[in-house]
Amino acid sequence: MAFCAWCGNHVPVVSYASCPRCGNPTNGAQRVAAGATGGEGAGLVIGLLVGGIALVAVIGILAAIAIPNILTAMQRSRQKRTMADLRSLSTALEAYATDTNHYPPGNTPADLTPVLTPTYAKVLPAVDGWGTAFRYECWPEKECTSYAVASAGGDKVFEHDSLQEYTAGTQTTKFDADLVFSNGNFLQYPEGVLAGGQ
Repeated sequence: MAFCAWCGNHVPVVSYASCPRCGNPTNGAQRVAAGATGGEGAGLVIGLLVGGIALVAVIGILAAIAIPNILTAMQRSRQKRTMADLRSLSTALEAYATDTNHYPPGNTPADLTPVLTPTYAKVLPAVDGWGTAFRYECWPEKECTSYAVASAGGDKVFEHDSLQEYTAGTQTTKFDADLVFSNGNFLQYPEGVLAGGQ
């Protein structure tokens, strides 16, 4: 004699067949809900996929906004560091000129190091924020009564053959533009920055 595992009703055979009294499978298996086709699991997977795609899209949009701003901030930081280093070189050169009535001859800060350190500067900066060597010129060649120090900027290429070719008061918005400091003032400098050495 067989009985339904759910309600104990007498049945001819215990199987997956429904019990006439309770409607559950007589063998005790879980009952399949009316109209259920197993789509709940598929709906969950689809929901997770849609949510994942939306999350990736949001992250992509945020990255598209943030990355250019981060790159610009990095370039601006390099530019500001370079300008500070040009001012430091200039301060050492001005102090030397105060004592000797002329600027030291040379082409690079490395040429100036034996003359200016440690008396006029503890350490002379040799490269700009982009890793390119600074350029130094003094003129007229034998007297050295004027000078200029410069950075090639982000493109690492100087725009002119001589630092004397730069025009005072040239402002730029490009990080690739040269930065030139001469006789206590910037000749070429970023827009929005004072040309003076302060």
